[in-house]
Amino acid sequence: MGSNSFKMNQAQKFVLILFLTCFYLSNSQQSKVKLEGIVKDKKNVTVPYAAISFTKRPKGTVSNEDGLFSLLIENHEVNDSLIVNSMGYEPLKFKIQDFIDQEDKTIILKENIIELSEVKLLSPSEYVKNAIKKLKDNTISSSHQLTLLYRRASSEEKKARFFVEHYMKIRDRGPIAIEIESIEVLHARESADYRFFKKREHRHSVIPMTIRNPVRQHMPIKRIVWKKVGDSSYGDEDVVIIEGSPKGQSSFKLFIGVDTYSIYRIENRANNSLYVYKKDHKGKLHLSYHSRQWTSKETIPFALQKQLKKDTNKIQATYKHEVFVLNVETNKKKIKVNHQEEALKTDMAELKIAYNSHFWKNFVAPPDTKYFKKIKKELESNYGVSLEKQFEYANK
Repeated sequence: MGSNSFKMNQAQKFVLILFLTCFYLSNSQQSKVKLEGIVKDKKNVTVPYAAISFTKRPKGTVSNEDGLFSLLIENHEVNDSLIVNSMGYEPLKFKIQDFIDQEDKTIILKENIIELSEVKLLSPSEYVKNAIKKLKDNTISSSHQLTLLYRRASSEEKKARFFVEHYMKIRDRGPIAIEIESIEVLHARESADYRFFKKREHRHSVIPMTIRNPVRQHMPIKRIVWKKVGDSSYGDEDVVIIEGSPKGQSSFKLFIGVDTYSIYRIENRANNSLYVYKKDHKGKLHLSYHSRQWTSKETIPFALQKQLKKDTNKIQATYKHEVFVLNVETNKKKIKVNHQEEALKTDMAELKIAYNSHFWKNFVAPPDTKYFKKIKKELESNYGVSLEKQFEYANK
């Protein structure tokens, strides 16, 4: 009798623990509010890559290339304020509760018209030199942790063939460092692989993200032809757009603050790469968004050419990358990146990370752009298998 009584007590304890766990998770979810909306200008044109940040804490998001954004906040944060900054527009500050209350979830930015006097400007190369000298002061240059969502899509002959997504952390020192310090992929999901040409990188794709950044690669300033190609603004600062043309290489543009020499944005024609930076609550810049696209003609075997009924043995392969910075941690005591050596020498599609459906179901991801919506839809419709099923089977 005593033995049975003991078993009942253990069962009761288990049920109680299960109940408390469910209660905690339920309340944890209920204590969060999901903000979703779109950023536009007064002409009803969407504004991509707008930084949406808390005014007094290192938290926020960025609108995607279609102007859409989403942000998960704590219930107690609804009385806080957000500020929106985007290249060429006046900053806009608003209370979160006001945004929640409004029916139309659209943020309207006012264009900032800039006409800088050429007399007051430095030479283009001087702006670049000063920007490089001030990198350590203007950016988070100490070792810090970035939490990222990394997406990569592959298509061939303009038809979707593969999709992979990583939720990951990196330890970095920003633009002053050539390389990332450490990498940890926490969660991954990928579709079935329908590619004919399987481009394999000998490292995680987050590493080449630094290689396409001319600022991080110690560019030879004196051997590059510089010219001013435009004006803009960021926040309350005027910005000059400087184009650099290295001999025999693709040109790139640096968006540099006139007063602080901060580099707010980098556009590199090499792989159509883009780097967008935003300020944290202390005024230090860090990466906010990155994208790049690689396209080339690749050779396929004769048997495959015959099977595809092609007149040529070349197919067009495209790889598009997109990176959202979800969080930044500068407190050394809270930085924790368990470095994965495999990530340094393995293509992200071949890095084996168990698929956690519960995580992805509850994860609030930045909205898919039209491009990635198209990719996902094609991967399902072209092959007749839902992405969820593909994620389950491809990530075992």
